[in-house]
Amino acid sequence: MPVFKPDKQLCPPENGSDFAFPFVPYDIQLDFMKSLYTVLHNRGIGIFESPTGTGKSLSLTCGALTWLKDYDRLVVKELGASIERLRIEIARLEKENEVSNDWITGQYNAMGQREELGELNNVKASLEDFQKYLLKMKDNAVLEKMHWMRPKDNALKEEPLHRDVTIDEDEYLIPESSDNSDEELEANRPLEADSNRYQPTQIIFCSRTHSQLAQVVGEVKETQHARDLRLMSLASRQSLCINPDVQKLKTNTLINERCLELQKNGSKNKASTSDGNSKKRRKLIQSCPYYNQRAIEGLKNATVFEVPDIEDMVKGGKRVKACPYYASRAAIPDAQVLMVPYQMILHRRTRQQSGIILKDSILIIDEAHNLLDTISAIYSQEIRLQQLSQAKLQLSAYKARYFSRFTTKNLLRINQLIFIATRLAKLLSNDDKPSSTARSSRILPTQDLLLEGDIFNLNLSEILAFCERTRIAQKVHGFAQSSPPELLNQNAASVRPKVGMSSKSATSGLKSLLKTLEDDSKRKKQKKGRTGAKQAVEEVAESSQENDTQTQSQQPTVNVIRPLLNFIESLTDDWGDDSRVLFSFNEKDASQSSMKYLLLNPGSRFQEIIQSCRSVILAGGTMQPVEELTTQTFHDYQDRITIKSYPHVVPKDAVFPIALARGPTGKEFLFNYSNRQNPELLLELQSTLLNICQVVPNGVVVFFSSYDYLEVFYRKLEDSGNRARLEERKKIFREPRTSGSVERTLVEYGRAARSSTGAVMLSVVGGKLSEGLNFSDELGRCVVVVGLPYPNRTSPELTERMRYLDKSLAMQVTTGTSAGSEYYENLCMKAVNQCIGRAVRHIKDYAGVILLDTRYCTSERIRRKLPAWISEQMQCVDRYGQAHGKLVKFFREHKTIREVETTEPQ
Repeated sequence: MPVFKPDKQLCPPENGSDFAFPFVPYDIQLDFMKSLYTVLHNRGIGIFESPTGTGKSLSLTCGALTWLKDYDRLVVKELGASIERLRIEIARLEKENEVSNDWITGQYNAMGQREELGELNNVKASLEDFQKYLLKMKDNAVLEKMHWMRPKDNALKEEPLHRDVTIDEDEYLIPESSDNSDEELEANRPLEADSNRYQPTQIIFCSRTHSQLAQVVGEVKETQHARDLRLMSLASRQSLCINPDVQKLKTNTLINERCLELQKNGSKNKASTSDGNSKKRRKLIQSCPYYNQRAIEGLKNATVFEVPDIEDMVKGGKRVKACPYYASRAAIPDAQVLMVPYQMILHRRTRQQSGIILKDSILIIDEAHNLLDTISAIYSQEIRLQQLSQAKLQLSAYKARYFSRFTTKNLLRINQLIFIATRLAKLLSNDDKPSSTARSSRILPTQDLLLEGDIFNLNLSEILAFCERTRIAQKVHGFAQSSPPELLNQNAASVRPKVGMSSKSATSGLKSLLKTLEDDSKRKKQKKGRTGAKQAVEEVAESSQENDTQTQSQQPTVNVIRPLLNFIESLTDDWGDDSRVLFSFNEKDASQSSMKYLLLNPGSRFQEIIQSCRSVILAGGTMQPVEELTTQTFHDYQDRITIKSYPHVVPKDAVFPIALARGPTGKEFLFNYSNRQNPELLLELQSTLLNICQVVPNGVVVFFSSYDYLEVFYRKLEDSGNRARLEERKKIFREPRTSGSVERTLVEYGRAARSSTGAVMLSVVGGKLSEGLNFSDELGRCVVVVGLPYPNRTSPELTERMRYLDKSLAMQVTTGTSAGSEYYENLCMKAVNQCIGRAVRHIKDYAGVILLDTRYCTSERIRRKLPAWISEQMQCVDRYGQAHGKLVKFFREHKTIREVETTEPQ
């Protein structure tokens, strides 16, 4: 379908009410929305930095939705005007041709105009059909809601449907037509756009977590835009599934496979049981009662106009017994706004499978400060030797069971998978290398891995296509689950590589398994002569025993084929010399040795997104340093970039940023790797925190560079006796290493911080409390960052990434340092900025920000990479004594202001 692109320029509104902003906007919010509006219309790239508490998300959504609605109206208006103009022009040309001697030229000119008019008329007809379709959707939504209000039949059960059906013993066998059939992919096939359907411009709003997306959806609901807006929140099955049997599975992979299995089972009740030549057995299977196309369509129609978040979709799905996951997917082509997590957009295969179309769309990425690191993490794939050995074991057992039933092509592909698993396992096992050459890690370019593994001559893309068509990962996994657990566990243990174990020993374990499977097959054939009711009873009894065994097993067999396929896919995703494979050898437990695919140039994976989208917007509370983005991601689009950095909405005197070079006794604060264990330095740090906790009211959050360093400090604090002194001033909390304890710790900390005594939270940079959490008001009256949290420079992964950047970006860096060193420093400063952003979360908030390290005072480059609202006001003092009085004055003044505000009549 041709796309109509109007040429007329749109001008942004002049006030907040025209943006449907729910409040009177601050000046920076109004400028944010106007700048965003202009960037979107000019097909630009925007980088917007606006501190947390400045209404960044609301400014993003109101600005973008206002432009979208203005643009849709402009398209309709300009399309009609263009059609009318062409009609007049064609009529003029035809009239001229009637009296012209050169009628051939006249007809040629008119022919071009008629062709353009025909294309525009097609666009208009498509647009009108789409508008009619939306009206019908609204009518269906009203009817669906009326249906929801009807009394429900109490006899309708919520449990998944169980059907006692006859199934083939060979249900895990790959069909002979698998090379040419897409039937197996139907349930997970990407949604495809109708080529004749009108494709309106779509906004795709992307953020890091579902809770952040839900918060944005909640803000949109409070605006006038929500009155006539088609919005859908997308997520994985893990977040949207409402089937209790599937929900209880622990990993997203298991949930996906179980979902597809239940869909497949739904059609088995139609299977014929009259074939007496093939052996069949009866088994109690399940099908998903929520996978109902009519109910899914009704749920989609009813929710897409309601601006739903994930929780709304789940509630609606439970109410009408319809799958929220497939309802949200069905709404993708109809929605004006899609709310999606990072993975669904930034990973190409996930994006394609979801059916999201980026062409001419608006992509807004919120919390984009770690965009490049996020892309690298998404594309990284790791596989352990244990998984490779298990994959080889299961594939070989699967091959042995169905060997005579495979077609030649299918057998070839399975043999190739076994060969790949074997070769990769051999590279990790290091059996053929002398012990003197053993090392803890090794890095290879991806192409070298293919050569060294002797798999360079295999067409990995065709192998993956075969695996996707046949869903072999699910079939082998199902086969492994249906096999007696003791059989697989016993033989898996026998082939699991150990230190010093030879490949021959591993092979003997595999042979043992295959022999057992062969004997099992012979035993079943001996029973073939039994017929009649006795055989049927025995088969049902066998099936019942199998089901009982599976029910008793609390831990299902892990799918090891999927990690293998994911790793192979990463090897095919190589676009040049921008990837490596890192080998990590575990001397204590060889089965835990691993190889990891590393993407060194994440900007290259973002290029196809930039090329497809109409406009790309990156926003965050702390986007500094932006040079990394412009250099690695937007180097070829400098003319399209607009960079905006806004100050905080709080008054300048509401933030007190200060850098301390020395403590109370004059000991220099230099928390580098070689000096941070210094006992005198740790004692100076204790004295400084004691003084800070005496001055600062309520909550103080202190960030250390690592969990290990936090433990070192805490032990010194106890050994010196200062822990008891600190407890007299603030109750002490430590960030837990395990996620399960975080919520309880935060609740207890919040209660203590709001008390008269207050509390101090000892946290970790890059830990669970440094991003996404809100330490507003009494929870965070002061944020202290201890040192500069540089990552471990000896890390093989970091070293290789820095080496690559030095080589590939040598001509692009203008800061005077190498690209690798710049990247290393940026990792540190982005982490510091995130810690700083935990405090001062709204316009009436206030807090102190204390940076403990002399390098904050001596390095202009480091200060430049701090947020502007910090760096512009930051004071550098030589000793703590000079800062103490200023801290006292700052909190005394704000305490007085707060008391006045609370006593003023409302």
